[in-house]
Amino acid sequence: MRNTIKEEIHLLLNQVANGNHRAFREIFDKYHVKVFNYAIKFLKSEELAQEVVQEVFLKIWNQRENLSQVDNFGAYLRKVSINMTLDALKKIAAYERALVVSFSSWSEADNSTQEKLSHLDAQAYVDRLLEKLPPQQRLVYTMFYIDGLKQKEVAQSMNISLFTVKAHLRQALKNLRSMVDGNRAFLLTFIFLGLFEK
Repeated sequence: MRNTIKEEIHLLLNQVANGNHRAFREIFDKYHVKVFNYAIKFLKSEELAQEVVQEVFLKIWNQRENLSQVDNFGAYLRKVSINMTLDALKKIAAYERALVVSFSSWSEADNSTQEKLSHLDAQAYVDRLLEKLPPQQRLVYTMFYIDGLKQKEVAQSMNISLFTVKAHLRQALKNLRSMVDGNRAFLLTFIFLGLFEK
């Protein structure tokens, strides 16, 4: 029987965890463009986005022993990408603040960087909430809303029925809404990031 996408990635991750450079290269080839596109959206610099790509995959390689325990590599990669992009933006913000102090005036660029930092901080908050969901709900929700898979693709990858996928999504949305109930700012964060309706 043909391996599911999830099984194929899990096999590659196990090989990387054992120090297989060829498997690591395959993972890099599959995902580096996705990391680059994510980083450049915030950094607006190809050079800085490439640095984020290098930092992300260097971190993955340096912590490869943990990869065999990763259940959803897409979510894991996204979390590392957010953290590395945040680090890059904080360095930019620090540099721009130093310029502001030097010239005693606020720059439009600095405001833009702060907005991007706020957006990424919001995404980090979303990730923390997702960690509170039951494993199956979290996996289905992440694959559909964050990784962008269709419901049928999620069902195929997890080897479950489409009905079960829909049920997990409904319950995950219910749980997440209850977590942010009464906090309009966080509710708007989910809507803004496109993580409630699709």
